[in-house]
Amino acid sequence: MINERRLLIIVDAFKRVMTIEDEKKKSKFSLFVAQTIKYFLVGGIGVGVNLGLLYVLTDFLGIWYILSQGIAIAISITNNFFLHRYWTFKNEIVEPKTLERYIKFFIVSIIGMGIQLGLTFMLVENYTMYYLSAAVLSIIVASAFNYLVNRKWTFEIKL
Repeated sequence: MINERRLLIIVDAFKRVMTIEDEKKKSKFSLFVAQTIKYFLVGGIGVGVNLGLLYVLTDFLGIWYILSQGIAIAISITNNFFLHRYWTFKNEIVEPKTLERYIKFFIVSIIGMGIQLGLTFMLVENYTMYYLSAAVLSIIVASAFNYLVNRKWTFEIKL
């Protein structure tokens, strides 16, 4: 009877620990999903900022479209960084290190742009994929890369 009682106590304690661990895992997963949704919403805003600035700078201010696009990209990257810093990951960032994080974010964004351009070129030139289809696929791949690297390296999220 005593051994059965001890066994029941141990099993009960194990169940409580497992429930706590399961709740922690659910909480971490929920946070990951929320951050992912926020990250891609910010990306959508960044596309809007980029295209809007490109249009205004080129059509209204008469700036050469390549220079306009360079300015628009830099501003949209900066906009995205601050939205991520103060919205997407705001509760998980322990140390501000804003300038360091911004530089990392910019580097990751430039690498992501290279992935996007390179993959688009490869798919169009080597596999005769329609350029818009190739661009969509490339955006998905580059976005996933940007998200995972920025989450871990730039913003140092430990989840």
